[in-house]
Amino acid sequence: MSFIQIQDLHTDRFAEIDELAAQWRADTVGRRTLRSEQVYVDRTDPTHYVVVAAFDSYESAMVNSALPETDAFAAKLGPLVTGEVAFLDLDQVPAADERTELAATFRADVERSATTASAYTDDVVFTGMFPNALVHATGAGELGGLLAQDGPGHTFDTWDVQPTPTGFVAEYAWRTTGSPSYLSVGTVLATVTGGRISRVLCTCAGSWDAAAEAAITGASS
Repeated sequence: MSFIQIQDLHTDRFAEIDELAAQWRADTVGRRTLRSEQVYVDRTDPTHYVVVAAFDSYESAMVNSALPETDAFAAKLGPLVTGEVAFLDLDQVPAADERTELAATFRADVERSATTASAYTDDVVFTGMFPNALVHATGAGELGGLLAQDGPGHTFDTWDVQPTPTGFVAEYAWRTTGSPSYLSVGTVLATVTGGRISRVLCTCAGSWDAAAEAAITGASS
């Protein structure tokens, strides 16, 4: 998320506020732009709450604010809090993220059909769920061997990465180099432990040569 709004408030009627929020969520399904919301309570003051609301952008947050249900929620919230609600609007500043960096390393490894040993734990586990096979490998060396067996290298049509709380997930479409070339499409789910990739689950919808790709997707060869 690239924009968050922090709400700082005091209340001794939080249960009622929570009910209002649940009703707001029910009433705005499919229209709200709020992506996630976390609520924290002060350990030293049980009437002090901080709400962290995440949005894709400031503009999407303004769309959310303009919903009539949001106005109604704000009107009902007023009598339930003590004093004023303080708001803090924050734009995300780009910063390093080990998960996206490791995802980039994994992609580079697939491209060259070899592994960067330092990016993986010594006992990294790879599981490949393919249409006609279930493949396992342990260690960066075995993973590199599988990549080399698949092809001397790979090029990417798609590599869409999203960090997760435990690692990253990627939607991919890659092609083996050499002749014939095969297209594989699927997802990669990786677990990151201690700054290195410790588990990779790769699902593949199929490995198609040019004729199979044309027949399945309607693409021209």
